[in-house]
Amino acid sequence: MSENATPQGRPIWIDLTTTDADKARAFYSALFGWTYEDQGPDFGNYNMIKSGDAYIGGLMGRVPEMPAGPDAWTVYLQTPDAQATCDKAVANGGAVIVPPMPVGTSGTMGLVADPGHGATGFWQPSDFVGIEAFMVAGAPCWFELFTPAYDASLDFYREVFGWTVEPMADTDEFRYSTNGPESTATAGIGQATWLGEGQPAYWRTYLGATDVDETAKKILGLGGSVVSPVQDSPYGRFGEFMDDQGARFVVVTAPDA
Repeated sequence: MSENATPQGRPIWIDLTTTDADKARAFYSALFGWTYEDQGPDFGNYNMIKSGDAYIGGLMGRVPEMPAGPDAWTVYLQTPDAQATCDKAVANGGAVIVPPMPVGTSGTMGLVADPGHGATGFWQPSDFVGIEAFMVAGAPCWFELFTPAYDASLDFYREVFGWTVEPMADTDEFRYSTNGPESTATAGIGQATWLGEGQPAYWRTYLGATDVDETAKKILGLGGSVVSPVQDSPYGRFGEFMDDQGARFVVVTAPDA
């Protein structure tokens, strides 16, 4: 993980699609101290999330025209050309879920499916670049895709988003690669042997905290639940949780803690 990393195709934005937006805002505000800016009806009352003075993501309530699915955080990767990203996705075993869509003068967004059927957003910046705080408490610190189609996914992200894929582990028990060498990497891809037939790949977003154990207690007190208990790692303590509506996220010790 690197504090000043800018690899091509890096994660540039996250947002939460949630059943009850009011409930989600209350949960994450109590947990991380986040504040929100409603963009108004012209933008579907999309909320920009701020941690302190920095924009770190978005939040939107489900609407009837959205496909059915669980509440979830979406990861968006940077692209210089949204349409080219869609074309490359189709040519490399993926599909277009949401075609390029301008968001005012801020940029262009969309969503593609990779060979493991994981949904990945893309963002072509114009006036708005994306995440303004990284690797600090209350902001994203890492992103990773777990997929049943590991080799095909490495090729996909290399060809579609320009990743320089660097193997980190390649054994029968654990296969994992990052988007560049460890000193500059901001995201990883892991082989998910535990996913059953037909289960899609999924992204995990790591959110920073000063004290992961105390944050875990707070999550439970707010009605959330534990997916994986807090444990040690070379990058600090971390655990995976669900918010009070079932959206998964990981809490990790922020490098600045």
